[in-house]
Amino acid sequence: MMTADTYSDQMVWEADRLLRARPDMTLIKEMYVVHVDDTGDDMGGLDNHNGNGQSDSNTTLCGISPHCLEGEYDDAFVGSVIIAQSDKEVKRVCEAYPDINIYYTIGISTYPYNDKNVDYRALGNRLNKLQQRNLHIAFVNGWDMYLDEFKEFDRCKKIKNELAEFDNTKLKFLMANFTICQKYKAAMPHADVQYYTIYPTRIADSPGKASWPDSIINKTGNKLRFKKLVCLNNFTKGHRCAVVDTITPYAKDIYYSYRDKGIYLKKESVNSQSRHKDGRFLRNQDSPPYRVISSAYAWVANETFFNSTHSPTPCGGDFGWGEDHVGPKEVTGFITEKTLKGFFFELPVFVVGLARTYQQLHKMGFETFPEIFDESFDNIMNDDERIIAIQKELVTYLDTPLRETHERFFSPMVQEKIAHNKNLILTMAKSDPFNRTAWTYKYPDK
Repeated sequence: MMTADTYSDQMVWEADRLLRARPDMTLIKEMYVVHVDDTGDDMGGLDNHNGNGQSDSNTTLCGISPHCLEGEYDDAFVGSVIIAQSDKEVKRVCEAYPDINIYYTIGISTYPYNDKNVDYRALGNRLNKLQQRNLHIAFVNGWDMYLDEFKEFDRCKKIKNELAEFDNTKLKFLMANFTICQKYKAAMPHADVQYYTIYPTRIADSPGKASWPDSIINKTGNKLRFKKLVCLNNFTKGHRCAVVDTITPYAKDIYYSYRDKGIYLKKESVNSQSRHKDGRFLRNQDSPPYRVISSAYAWVANETFFNSTHSPTPCGGDFGWGEDHVGPKEVTGFITEKTLKGFFFELPVFVVGLARTYQQLHKMGFETFPEIFDESFDNIMNDDERIIAIQKELVTYLDTPLRETHERFFSPMVQEKIAHNKNLILTMAKSDPFNRTAWTYKYPDK
């Protein structure tokens, strides 16, 4: 559960402080009120749960954990998150700011079964009794959303049915899965359903970026680069092993790492004993050395998931769909910072992920690069066949002469796509609902 001291005081305020201080709210269009009683972990759904699987024993509303911009601020209210101690405080905030949309904000679990026995009907009734016209409900998970169904349970149907008496125009869903967003839009057409991920803001605001130029390509110019690709990996996954095994023979032509295997970038300072617990280490994954990014021609993103019909959780049988899985469900629409970073770094992205990932990227507005890579593997549903096709395409790319790769990279079409993707990822960062005002405050010229 988020608390006011989790982030800088100017990003997350206690309701009592807000009501006493009455800061200038001219630029604030919406506020997200988080209740201290909503303590379920947003991964596992349970208090003190390890977040490693599905459980139907949870009845607690989840907390939220959005990414908030880092930095020192003055006493201006530049965030949007309010911590409330009671429904009475929620009501007081609504009354104090009648022209601002106030969202009672709760998490939506990464694993859907954890929400099976949460009483959303009771929540809707509670909030209706407050009789505040500007009070809405926001469901948020901007980190990890793999599925919305498990065994016989369909979370979307549950929310729709249990909140039928709550004005659906006052429902907002901010979810990090494009496919699930489309499902909710169809089921509740009057609700505000948005694809939302914390990663664009985290990437753009991550450590080490302060000295980076606004445009890497404008800074480096049309000069020959040293390496054909960058492929950075942390935890062990089968598809990552296949990719690293494929590219290792080309070590002199690439930048690559595989931290779980003891392979690091040169000059990368790492304490291997404490790295799994070091938040700074994990955050700095979003800021690889500028010398690496600015001297390569492509970004290989080994995504979190590759096996489209395998379990995204270690629990619940072989496929994670329960013991009676008549045809496993397909994980789709889930894309992480591993891919999005490449767009920010102004590189053509080669994604090693779920089937039809490229289709999802196109729907999200991103451009891909068939001028450089054969993307036909994206339509291969058999995971074993798809990884073979990916390996073959990587070899084809790495066997291409550097001068030819250079000419393709700097072709007008590819450069136009690179600029488009960079602008889109920055637009996503600037429009992050929890950081919109803070971004303008911290980066007034961007």
